[in-house]
Amino acid sequence: MKTSRSIIAMVVVLIALVAYNLVVTLRQGAKQPGTGGNDEPNKETALVELVKEEDERERMERYLEEYYKQVKVVKSIKTLSGETIDCVDIYTQPALNRPGMKDHEIQFEPLNIPEEIISQRRTDGVEITEPNQLYKLAGESCPKMTIPLRRLDMETLTRFETLEDFFNKGGGYIEPPCGGDATPSHHEYAHAYMDVDNWGAESILNVWSDYVERADEFALSQIWVVRGYGSDLETVEAGWQLYPNLYGDWRSHLFIYFTPDDYGSGGCYNLSCSAFVQVNNSVYISGGFEHYSTAGGDQWEFKLALIKDHTSGHWWLRYGETWVGYWPRNLFDAKGLRDMGEEIDFGGEIVNKETDGRHTRTDMGSGNWPYEGYGYAAYQKAIRYIDTNYTYQYATGLIESRTNDRCYDIEVTNSSGSWETYFFFGGSGYNSQCP
Repeated sequence: MKTSRSIIAMVVVLIALVAYNLVVTLRQGAKQPGTGGNDEPNKETALVELVKEEDERERMERYLEEYYKQVKVVKSIKTLSGETIDCVDIYTQPALNRPGMKDHEIQFEPLNIPEEIISQRRTDGVEITEPNQLYKLAGESCPKMTIPLRRLDMETLTRFETLEDFFNKGGGYIEPPCGGDATPSHHEYAHAYMDVDNWGAESILNVWSDYVERADEFALSQIWVVRGYGSDLETVEAGWQLYPNLYGDWRSHLFIYFTPDDYGSGGCYNLSCSAFVQVNNSVYISGGFEHYSTAGGDQWEFKLALIKDHTSGHWWLRYGETWVGYWPRNLFDAKGLRDMGEEIDFGGEIVNKETDGRHTRTDMGSGNWPYEGYGYAAYQKAIRYIDTNYTYQYATGLIESRTNDRCYDIEVTNSSGSWETYFFFGGSGYNSQCP
């Protein structure tokens, strides 16, 4: 009898294990833990021109002429990864060529962000393993009073059909993660947001350089600060992004983005339009990294913050412990980010071009799923925001949201440890349950 009961117990356990694995298979598309979304790495395939009309090509040429009209290059650096960095006199950078910026006085650090905000994060025990930016391997750097500017040329612009496509956040119309028009788009999300009046947000992101299927698709992990609705929606954004058509290679890069017009043509990536004023000569916006996280291996991270200086009204980018620069207040209006943000948002985004009528194979995050946890899934940790009294607050009220959890997913946790509020996110895209 004891032997029979033992056999029955073993059968029950086996049935339970099979049932559990079936649930996971159905939910995650028969994907084995730690394998990532795709077996093959990004292919170093040739990037092609997409611009079709000669008139549009001429528009691009005129834009480059205007973009560089006042730029003074002090030094140029050819990086080991192939791109050229121009060290530009800080007072001749493109942002100062925009109407309304003629008499702008550059601020080299925020005027009114309390020191306790900075000192608190220096001593709060959060450990970060930060990778060097790849360009530093060349052994050169930009001199003081210059900024590193990725050289913009026709080779880059012609990888887009129009200038508007270059300025937009890829894939045509975007349905923002924060809501808005329900018009279908190629963008998909696994993110966590919170409606709260704020003067900024901060997170630690681990950085991956995984798989995108097409050069005109992208995958990213980022922070959004948002305010406004419909055509008045405005954002400032920062994180890492793998986007071959934009960067000319198949690795992830540090990026920033902003929109003053609900993802119309008024915003742009990085320093590619006259918007973001950079004041630091060491952080290379749009640069790749020396190291990326690996499944089952080392996890590399960096800290980002988007913080409003209430005295000047500018929105500052802080990378690690460095004030990199700012979006001037006059980029935004009273219904948007001129005075504050009303939502913070964190997470992943991809573009799905639906090749051959199926979902893209582009990975989000690492390509692994949230349930696979540390060492396999992408994450953000130690997530906080700054309230309108300039006080750090824990982001314990984040609300999970995903476009389709069979393609990409997110799991938020509020802990009392050094990770504070954190989440794992990601997925493989195309699988048996995400056709």
